[in-house]
Amino acid sequence: MDPFTAIGLASAIVTFVDIGAKIVKRLKELSEAGDVPEVFRDIRTRLPLLTSVVVGTQQNIEHLTPEAREALQEIVTQCFEQVNQLDDLVKKVVVSRGDSRLVKTVKASVSLIEEGRVQRIATALRDNVQLLTFLNVTPGEKGNPPLERQSSEPPPPYAKEIGVFLVPFSRDEDFVGRESVLQNIVSSFEKQPRVAISGIGGIGKSQIAIEYCYRFKDRNPRAHVLWVYGGNIARFYQAYKRIAQLLEIPGWDDPEESILELVYSYLSSTTSHYLLVVDNADNIEHWWPGKYKSGGLLDDPAHNLSKYLPERKSGSSQVLITTRDDRVASRLTKASKPLAIQPMSSEEASLLLRSKLSGEEIEYEKSEVDSLVEELDRLPLAISQAAAFIEENDISITEYVEALHGENAEEFLEEELDDSRRDEDSVNSIFRSWKLSYDQIRKQKPCAADVLSILAMLDRQSVPKYLLKMPEVTTSLTVLQAFNLVTARAGSQNFQIHRLVQRFVKIALLKEKTTQKWQEAALACVAREYPTEIGVAEWPVCDALAPHVHAVTAYHHDTRAARLDLAHLLCWSADFDIERGMYTQALERARKSLDIFEELVSKDDERLASATWLYGRLRYYRAQSASDMSVATDLLQKALAISKYPSLNYAESAFELAHLYYDECNEESCLKMGKASFECWKAMEGPNSVRTLDNQHDYALELAIFGHEEDAIAIWQEILERCPASDATENTKTVYTYRSLAGIAEFQGDSAMAEIFYAKLISLCEVLYHSEHVHVIDYRLSHAEQVMRQGRHDEALRLSEAILKASDHTSEWSIKASCLQTMAECYKMKQCHHEELNYRLRSLRLHEKSLGHNHKETVDAENALADCYLSSSHYQQAQSLYIKVVSWRNAGLGPRHSDTLRAMEHLAISHSYQDQDAEAEIIFLDIIGRQDSINFRLLNNLCVTLQSQGKWMALESWAQNARKSDSEYRTSIIWSWTTALEQQGKVEEALAIRAQFLTVNSPSDDPVLTRPLLVFPPARDDRRFGRMIHPRTWSA
Repeated sequence: MDPFTAIGLASAIVTFVDIGAKIVKRLKELSEAGDVPEVFRDIRTRLPLLTSVVVGTQQNIEHLTPEAREALQEIVTQCFEQVNQLDDLVKKVVVSRGDSRLVKTVKASVSLIEEGRVQRIATALRDNVQLLTFLNVTPGEKGNPPLERQSSEPPPPYAKEIGVFLVPFSRDEDFVGRESVLQNIVSSFEKQPRVAISGIGGIGKSQIAIEYCYRFKDRNPRAHVLWVYGGNIARFYQAYKRIAQLLEIPGWDDPEESILELVYSYLSSTTSHYLLVVDNADNIEHWWPGKYKSGGLLDDPAHNLSKYLPERKSGSSQVLITTRDDRVASRLTKASKPLAIQPMSSEEASLLLRSKLSGEEIEYEKSEVDSLVEELDRLPLAISQAAAFIEENDISITEYVEALHGENAEEFLEEELDDSRRDEDSVNSIFRSWKLSYDQIRKQKPCAADVLSILAMLDRQSVPKYLLKMPEVTTSLTVLQAFNLVTARAGSQNFQIHRLVQRFVKIALLKEKTTQKWQEAALACVAREYPTEIGVAEWPVCDALAPHVHAVTAYHHDTRAARLDLAHLLCWSADFDIERGMYTQALERARKSLDIFEELVSKDDERLASATWLYGRLRYYRAQSASDMSVATDLLQKALAISKYPSLNYAESAFELAHLYYDECNEESCLKMGKASFECWKAMEGPNSVRTLDNQHDYALELAIFGHEEDAIAIWQEILERCPASDATENTKTVYTYRSLAGIAEFQGDSAMAEIFYAKLISLCEVLYHSEHVHVIDYRLSHAEQVMRQGRHDEALRLSEAILKASDHTSEWSIKASCLQTMAECYKMKQCHHEELNYRLRSLRLHEKSLGHNHKETVDAENALADCYLSSSHYQQAQSLYIKVVSWRNAGLGPRHSDTLRAMEHLAISHSYQDQDAEAEIIFLDIIGRQDSINFRLLNNLCVTLQSQGKWMALESWAQNARKSDSEYRTSIIWSWTTALEQQGKVEEALAIRAQFLTVNSPSDDPVLTRPLLVFPPARDDRRFGRMIHPRTWSA
């Protein structure tokens, strides 16, 4: 509410006189000490005079007409604002006796900067003295507010006989751009007599209007060009009074005539050609006070400025309106759409900045100029402010940009610009300009100001309307759009605000000490709308909210409610980060979420279970050591223990544990958790639920990979039977059908049939998603694998190469890694070791980049590369890698893990191929010692190394273990045994053993047995099971 409406006009005058007297007293004291800056000397003279006149006017209040009282209220309002500004300036620039030398120097510098502002206040005080004097002299003039403000500009440059030119501003010789806007104004006037240009404060509306006036006068030298300030009623009346006087409208000097009615009638009926500009028509209450009430005299519908705008349909008159409020523009132009003024183009903005920095011949770098104008949103007033500040303070553009990001940015953007082409009552600062709009919105529609406060705390671009679940949000957004503080994205329900507007609102809220309130409100909005079960269908929502999540989670929150909202949002946004492959950010968010929930909620709270499961999942994904895997296991087991059954948290914790145990080759635990996951979904949603069937499919995969193909196929057949009755869409049912059939065919060894079903999955999912969607790419890779298993290696390579290119558009690196693995396998089968080596190296680098050097999957990639080196006879390189792999697996998986033993066996073989049989013997003996029973392949390899070293007694001792064996290696080991006997002179015993155990008479009868050979361990079945195989489709 206006302060004078609240305390009354008489009380306001008393308050004004009291403040003015204090300022005069202060200046008088300092003047006697010689410490008053020159710029304040004129103020010291004018302020006592103004105070005296105000006191005199107060005595005549009861004799004034209502219109005169309203005008007096406007003038006193201006005076009150001016003395408050003076009070602030005196404190900033006037030196006190106790000030230090440094403070005196700083205040002297500030006084130079503020000189223009003080001068404008002095001019305004002089004008107000004249107006108040007029009120004192003619208190009884009927219906007439005070006489017009006397312009301080020089006389109009055009003579009266060729048309009055009443524009109080000189032409800007450096006017830049805006040609399309000026042309649009011309075109609009060809269709309608009133045209409005609207835009945010500082966008350059008044400067465009000034330029249009001069161009209009150049084209129409005999026409009148009239300028009216529409920012307040008193100034509007003053301008009409001046127009009446200069145009010599009959009755202009008759005190019984209403000036507003007189000018309105004349301009509505004259045949003279004229252009009338109404500048800064921003306050809708001045134009329709009966509809937009504010309290006080303005609520009288009789005081309606909109009634006094001339209306003519002929082409000889033009009325141009500038406003920040699109509602004013639309209504004053009879529902015509206003010309919305946008920020300057980059080229125009750069040119404007350079034109304002012409004091010194300095060559500015294009990059720094572009950086500054973009930082200022290409707003002309902000650019002009910046240029003035840079020149006055002799700083560089780079220094100014850095300052804008500093703690004192407000001072830079609130600095008043001394510009003779802006109205004295207009605010010449971008932030002060917006504050007028902000205050007006807060007064007219508080809900709109609340919406703006929340918008400022979110990311400034693409704010979905559904985030703003607030009272009157639709009408609030309409008001904010009307003031051009908020813009709507074309064809959507998304909104955005200028960078500088966002900064202004944040500073305004900081001054109001409500920043934390609105930060928490914005956090609550995002947390409320963020999905908590994230599947494919939720990805677009999560993508849209991602920048707002980043914004609100960066604030510091203290209250319990806000911290719980923060923990909730961090938890589920981390879940989506995993889907995007942003593991580092996800890990940080999940850790923070867990910390907050552990502090604030009970140990059996489901929110704690969610955060524990998610953090455990991430620790598993990013595990780089045995201790990391142990931590992940403990977290997931803890989440399982505190989760209710059945629940989402229980099902997901069991699901992740199943995958973790698979990586550890823990068959029993993997199958137990896999079954628990799908049975939990079954208990929650029934046997035909999409999510039940999805997790049941994962369990079938686990069974198949661990060798239980029949059980797996039975489950897939069950899924096929249940699909028709499921709650899935028809497309999802079809996906399930093809996926199950592909699994059955694949694990029955029918790669041709599996290929057909994967091809069908690709075609269907390209329709459901798009050709480069992560699910489509995954099915394409499965299809290529089936082609490879049928021996069509070149075709598989072509398919894989295409997938590799498509995977560049997805953040899921594991797809690319699997593709590289498939291509390497193709070249391995083709015996193209050089090409295989290339893809193995690329795969290893990708794993190192994505997971680090010590992650299990990176070690697996190192093992595959070592295998490639070994098969291509690069034994030394293979040996170096196997040593690293064995070392990690001993610590990470354990000394008896099958992957550890397999790597040790390859390491021993690499030694043997380099004639390092003693080292190979030690490793083979170590492996045998770790096993519960003898592995005859290993025994065969040990015998080979012993035979190569001539260790006949040891060979005889070990080879006897094959006596009761029926393995495929029995014959080879017994030949080694008999050879050892012969070498020790035990020929008859050797012959007897051959006769008993062998079907050939001598080694020469079987060339293969002339010297036993090393046998490689069987390759592990590295089918793509885990995080990406058959991605979830229950949200499709």
